[in-house]
Amino acid sequence: MMVKNALPVQSLPVFAYLYIVKALTLLLLTALLCALPCTAADNIYAVVISGGRGKLYNHERYWNDCSFLYRTLRHVYGLSGEHVTLLMADGDDPATDTLLEGAGGLVSQPTDLDGDGSADLHLAATAANVSQLFDRLATTLTADDHLFVYIIGHGERTPHGDVHLWLWNNERMNAAELSMLLDRCHPATMNIVLGQCHGGAFADQLKGERRIITAACAADQLSWASADRPYDEFVYHWTCAIAGHDEQGRGVEADLDADGRVSMSEAYHYACSHDRRPETPCLLSWPEDLAHRWSFSGMGDGSAVRSITTDDDKTPIYDLQGRMVKNP
Repeated sequence: MMVKNALPVQSLPVFAYLYIVKALTLLLLTALLCALPCTAADNIYAVVISGGRGKLYNHERYWNDCSFLYRTLRHVYGLSGEHVTLLMADGDDPATDTLLEGAGGLVSQPTDLDGDGSADLHLAATAANVSQLFDRLATTLTADDHLFVYIIGHGERTPHGDVHLWLWNNERMNAAELSMLLDRCHPATMNIVLGQCHGGAFADQLKGERRIITAACAADQLSWASADRPYDEFVYHWTCAIAGHDEQGRGVEADLDADGRVSMSEAYHYACSHDRRPETPCLLSWPEDLAHRWSFSGMGDGSAVRSITTDDDKTPIYDLQGRMVKNP
């Protein structure tokens, strides 16, 4: 399949130039990452959902968030492309669907997320596609598999406290509906990262046994974009942690216990310590030690939890309402 053009060069040459620079950067980073050893468990499946709502709301940073994560899953951890499903805005429809940061203007999101010249994105983030995907996973996943779900974009909370996720073309999916879809699947574990506004309220309804939920903000809070880069603040640092580098390829150190793997607890603590925006991330885990054991390198036995030292102990822990439950 042809990779969807990011931008018509003849009509917007400045924007086209910016996307060419971005594509070259992705190629260089992909080459670097491909040279690193791949250590992922081969029984991890990943779902990436970026609803966008509509082209005037679907910010470029959402694509950047998903691209960074996708490159990490595929080229740092070696997840099979068949195990990673992307549902983003209008999918591979060539119509404009993305609002550029800063300079403004609308483009059609690239379908090549890792800069290798092949289309990675095909599915639109519609309610029907999301439902069909989890129906398929319900028959695919076994008790030996692990499911990772990553959600970015817009979340909204009503005055009555109900929350929903904005999908493409102004479709909405409330937390109860999303919970029912997840409940159809019965993997060994489920790891969910919520980057949208009011993520803590979603987490409260998605919680369950053998699940980890990380949310960028508390139930009554907005999640924020980064102040100095076209990414969302918390999930950007979270992805840096599991990738071992930032978006420019500069190394970061999130392996607090130096056991050679970044657990979900370590990724959370790294992101919290680098988050500079007015949001209160939260981490929930059932059982409690699952977040310490779960990593994209495979499931640990939890024995390293006790060796995590002062940096971990200095990170406050909050509940879903943003109330501090641990004060170092």
